[in-house]
Amino acid sequence: MTKTELEAFLAVLQYGSISAAAERLFITQPAMSRRMKSMEEELGYSLFERGRGQRSVELTENGKEFVPVAERLLTLYREAEEIPRRKKSPLLRVSTVNSIAFYLMPAVLKEMMSARDTCSIEFKTGRSSDIYGYVENGSVDVALVSDLLNSRRIVPFPVFREPFVFAGGESWRETGRVTPDMLDPEEQIRLPWNPEYDIWHSRWFPPDANPSLTADKMEFLEYFLNGKKWAVIPLLVARRFKRQDVWICPMEGGPEDMTIYGFTKENRMDDQIRRFFQCVREELQMIDGIELFSGR
Repeated sequence: MTKTELEAFLAVLQYGSISAAAERLFITQPAMSRRMKSMEEELGYSLFERGRGQRSVELTENGKEFVPVAERLLTLYREAEEIPRRKKSPLLRVSTVNSIAFYLMPAVLKEMMSARDTCSIEFKTGRSSDIYGYVENGSVDVALVSDLLNSRRIVPFPVFREPFVFAGGESWRETGRVTPDMLDPEEQIRLPWNPEYDIWHSRWFPPDANPSLTADKMEFLEYFLNGKKWAVIPLLVARRFKRQDVWICPMEGGPEDMTIYGFTKENRMDDQIRRFFQCVREELQMIDGIELFSGR
């Protein structure tokens, strides 16, 4: 039973008669009738009731049961024809620390997904130490982290560097400059950034001073920067703030600039991974104050 015969059978049902279906398919009525007859001979039963002077088609009981079978068979024919044309999308598995995920990855992944030769993307976040493990065990292809850790199997490379800036609630708006000795640690909204930030923090604030809020979700930050509340945050995070009433400025004596490192599974660079880093750099080059390292 051919695809042409199945299409003809379903066309007869759609248009109500053999003559109407033949007209729509640009074939003669006798040719359409021969196709129906050929199907019935192959199946071994009649599909249509045939009566003198009958213009519209009427299915036999067997014909009614055959309709869903014909539809499935035609679908399978079309799927079979699509096999050579079907493009297999490669899978790119990406993982980043939370701050990169929330404040950079939406734009990067959107750009990658809009590319003509796009790949299928699998994305997840984690701590730097977790992400090293993901790449080492082969469950992630490319990663961005804020910590430089020792690994025998991974060779990290710097992707970009950004300064830390001050972000404060409305009470800070009239402040001309901000230095660490001006900050009340109990008004702080503290988030984990990198080891260098922790060193800076321990140098300026006593260990028994409890921040107003300690959280590991960067997206919480904007909700709580009110009044005298403050945070020291990377420039990229600050530039993505939506609130207009948060006061952001450079900070004197702040933490060392934060470097974001990239690495890949088995230290390889294929076209999709290169495309990923290209999209990262294209997005960041629009932000003043971020230093990009030369691409690999």
